[in-house]
Amino acid sequence: MARTMGPSGKQPAGNADRLSDLPDGLIHYIMSFLTVRQAVQTCVLSRRWEDLWCSMPCLNIDEQDFRPSAIGQGSEYLDYDYEDEFEDDIDYARFEDFVTNLLMFHSAPTLDSFRFHAVCHAVSHREIKFINSWLCRCIKRRPKVVEIHSTGDCKLPRFGSSSSRLSRLHLTGITLDRTFAQQLPCSSYPVLEDLELKRCKLDDDAEIASCTLKNLTIEDCTTSNPSALTIKAPSLTHLQLFITAFGQNWHAVTVDEMPFLVKATIRLKPSTAILPCKLLYSLIYVRDLELTGLRTLDNLHIGSGTFPVFHNLRSLLLDKCDLSDSCDILGSFLNNAPCLEKLTLQLCEVLFVFLHLYRVKYSSFTILELPESFLLPKASRRF
Repeated sequence: MARTMGPSGKQPAGNADRLSDLPDGLIHYIMSFLTVRQAVQTCVLSRRWEDLWCSMPCLNIDEQDFRPSAIGQGSEYLDYDYEDEFEDDIDYARFEDFVTNLLMFHSAPTLDSFRFHAVCHAVSHREIKFINSWLCRCIKRRPKVVEIHSTGDCKLPRFGSSSSRLSRLHLTGITLDRTFAQQLPCSSYPVLEDLELKRCKLDDDAEIASCTLKNLTIEDCTTSNPSALTIKAPSLTHLQLFITAFGQNWHAVTVDEMPFLVKATIRLKPSTAILPCKLLYSLIYVRDLELTGLRTLDNLHIGSGTFPVFHNLRSLLLDKCDLSDSCDILGSFLNNAPCLEKLTLQLCEVLFVFLHLYRVKYSSFTILELPESFLLPKASRRF
């Protein structure tokens, strides 16, 4: 963006390059909304912008920048859905050269955020080796936020002292070995509050233990051998547990007490509904509870004696649950949640008479009406 000088040697106000007059910190903030390829392209805007990308504290490396359909386009192509991520072939040679040179010249000593997306299944062993080396180099910059999305055989590097500033860690499709669980305690991740694991490969008998975690999401993760998943996070306020690949993950899930829990979402695919979770006593402090895909609510209560009391529970949502044989459990929920204000039954199989009785007894509840097709036939209703 060239500056045009007036007859007096001064720059006319109408042609002022105000964008280049912005402080570095504000320009870096603008760059944080761009992928690194787009950020590097800003070097053509003016001489002032030539080297600003070298010191930006946010790196968003996305292989989708190197789709044939993305070359030469603006940011509008980024509205793609990752479910359609294989529509075009990635130019990996160009991607590899770009990232290697980027990390060679990038000089920021620390990173505020590091995001990496590499989603093609067709990566070779050589490409995996390059990707793992890039991850190691970026993690050594001690980022506060790390988000890695991959469908290759990428492994999470050991953070070591680089985890001292890490507050958010989101991983998708990453292989996690036994050292990951060993590094999680407070001494290794002293400020980690947000952990999200999606479609990751975990070690056998995985344990998520942290006294700093406040948000935890575990979605569709697998193990090499069916084993037990243990969660020990006493400071947790939000829990999402989605299990949709039973047979490749856990034969049991145990969760320690979470006294600060605000919202919990437990989702099981129908074929996994026999999973004995033993979760109810771990969720007694929750305020907002969502249970999805349970063949029977008994699964959450296996091996327990008396039904727990949910003193803080305000909202209970049951989605795609079979309540036809679990009226006692549902009734126990209602009788042991003195502060419950809203009950939502969504696409559940439920006894009409049972529903009617509890609608009368608990007039303060908001109960979602169910289509007749989701109510059991009269012949199978039990009174």
